[in-house]
Amino acid sequence: MISLREIQYFLAIAQEGNITTAAQRLHMAQPPLSRQMKQLEENLGTKLFERGHRKIQLTEAGRLLRNRAEQLLKLMDTTVKEIKDIDSGAYGTLSIGTASSSGVTILPKVARIFRNHYPDLKFELWEGESIRIIELLNAGLIEIGLVRFSFDTDTYESIELPKEPLVAAIHKDNTGLLEEEGDSIPLQKLMDQPLMIHRKYEIIITEHCQQAGFNPYLLCKSDDIMPILAWADANVGIAIVPRAAIGLIPNTNLVFKTINDPCINIASAVIWMRNRHLSAAARHFLTLFTSITQDPSPLP
Repeated sequence: MISLREIQYFLAIAQEGNITTAAQRLHMAQPPLSRQMKQLEENLGTKLFERGHRKIQLTEAGRLLRNRAEQLLKLMDTTVKEIKDIDSGAYGTLSIGTASSSGVTILPKVARIFRNHYPDLKFELWEGESIRIIELLNAGLIEIGLVRFSFDTDTYESIELPKEPLVAAIHKDNTGLLEEEGDSIPLQKLMDQPLMIHRKYEIIITEHCQQAGFNPYLLCKSDDIMPILAWADANVGIAIVPRAAIGLIPNTNLVFKTINDPCINIASAVIWMRNRHLSAAARHFLTLFTSITQDPSPLP
């Protein structure tokens, strides 16, 4: 049987990567901490650490235990919050997960309005791709998630957000594509251009290009938007990203053009677990999100 104290000790070492700094963080001496971890390994019958000269590495069993330990401590913390905050929702911490650029547009504005009503609430943000946000929801590490792909409506409740167009991030030296005035560019203009895309948009981009009469030249596919924006800024190719990605890299050489003829829109939603307790803070936040979705006038 693993005690809560052992879990906390183990997690401190796993996060610090060094037993000395972990002991300092736990306000204890190093030898007793080392003995505790040795005893834990003996009880589990497996090694949790590979001890190097400078940094401790986790074994496969250690990585599994770290993942479970983080989930367990988070769930315990969530349980305490739920008990203390059944009705008011005026205190505590609201955990939100956001996929890529979703969190840099509407979320900060909603959070600002929310804080005006609940100034003592704090936030904990988790970022990752939509699949990661789903995993965090399922594990109970977050209460609310912003995702950009379809999901199981039997498992999750949702608020649909306004559809967002894809834009082309073009280097300012690409005068051939920037010769037309205005903030949009016909899809046909991207024929034979080296495009850099997020993998999850490959199907929708390819289908739209084929309907326009050509197969796209996909120079690069990535699991993250930031690298392809950086490559576009270096004039490697043209990044196709959601409009919310504008401004993710400040002071760039990029010009953003909304793709039209046709416009390629992507869907996103705020989701939460169906049939799972939501804190009062989360319920209040979703109520605000719903009202803003129905009437965006509060957003400047």
